[in-house]
Amino acid sequence: MTKWKFDKTFVAQGIAAQQQSGRIPAIDIQQGSGLLKRHQRKLYKSAINFSAPMGKDDCGRYNPLGGSVAVWYASDSALTAAAEAYGRLFHLKGAISYPESVLSQHYMCSVDVVRTVKVIDAVALCELLHIPLDSLENEDYTFPQWLMEHLYTHFGSDYDGIAYTSRHKRYKRCYAFWERQGSTSAFADTPQGIEPYASYLDTDEGMFPEGWHKEMISGEEMFEELLGFEITPEPM
Repeated sequence: MTKWKFDKTFVAQGIAAQQQSGRIPAIDIQQGSGLLKRHQRKLYKSAINFSAPMGKDDCGRYNPLGGSVAVWYASDSALTAAAEAYGRLFHLKGAISYPESVLSQHYMCSVDVVRTVKVIDAVALCELLHIPLDSLENEDYTFPQWLMEHLYTHFGSDYDGIAYTSRHKRYKRCYAFWERQGSTSAFADTPQGIEPYASYLDTDEGMFPEGWHKEMISGEEMFEELLGFEITPEPM
């Protein structure tokens, strides 16, 4: 059986055909407070930081090599944002326990959407093109980085980025946003929205564990109850 191989020309032609027939799959994110979430390992003035790293080792899955597109990553779930961050750390370092200090040193950030945001559904687009979905998720970033640059080049003034599925937690969506050409800023920091996990509380019932009887879940409970990590006391 012949496996799918990434061919830039073939994929570009497929995307152009979908555009011509008006079938580019899109998702609208309506205005609202605190709709987007982002994990940060340090306290920064803002949670909104578009970056365009140049080198291969610095580029994420949807950062095109060479810094051609400035990208900002976020999710519509704190759980998924945390799973993305700590899932990568698990594979890099094998850590399954964290000292209590991490809860005060790492942050969950909330971001407001200040105008309607339109993104291309990268998963649905691949489905239309019959591209295996693991091409978006495997350890080879060649295809997703090319896709991000191609979509920005051809759709950068009509959309704000892409939506994709977390490979660490199949809950809601992740986003890779670019700065939309010729448009006003779409995002603003939620007032008092940058919180350490030690004080973070979430009311999203969809992520609560089965049988959860509380009205909220804390940052520490997210670590232990949902992500399977252990928070340990500081060494004496």
